[in-house]
Amino acid sequence: MRAFVRTIEAISRASGYAAAVLVLLLVVLMTYEVVVRYAFSAPTIWGYEVTTWVMGGSFVLAIAYALATNSHVRIDFAHDILGRRAGHAIDLVGYAFFILPLLVWLSWGMWDYFYGPFRNGERTGQSAWNPVIWPFRLVLLAGVLIWTLQVVAEIVKAAFALAGRPLHLGAPEPPPPLE
Repeated sequence: MRAFVRTIEAISRASGYAAAVLVLLLVVLMTYEVVVRYAFSAPTIWGYEVTTWVMGGSFVLAIAYALATNSHVRIDFAHDILGRRAGHAIDLVGYAFFILPLLVWLSWGMWDYFYGPFRNGERTGQSAWNPVIWPFRLVLLAGVLIWTLQVVAEIVKAAFALAGRPLHLGAPEPPPPLE
């Protein structure tokens, strides 16, 4: 199981690194667009859509990374009050019965959201450039699927921790709250 979780977390980290590269690309693209628009009065026809896509892609690809590195926003008052074991139980129930079904449903919907335009050659219709929309939607689908995989890894980690056999994968768990 440890190898399974490590593999998923490696995918999540790679996705996060790709998101970071996309943010750097976004800075370059937006700087270019501002310079050519205001210094040369020659805006691009692709600037709006590409920067929107890059920003959306970076956001959705970073979600699994945030979950894998425990850098997401979380409300820990229940964990703090009830203790570590109850916290693992809350994580297990929350991930397995609420978040995972939601993500499976979202993944299913994202497949349709991607595949329809891929099959039909749908275009954005938002600019004179008017590119096909499926590449952006493919990135969204990939991000949601990676997020779903990371939730499965979190379920496995919570189940093992609840059973008293935590999977120590690198970063140590935070110390228990002071009582």
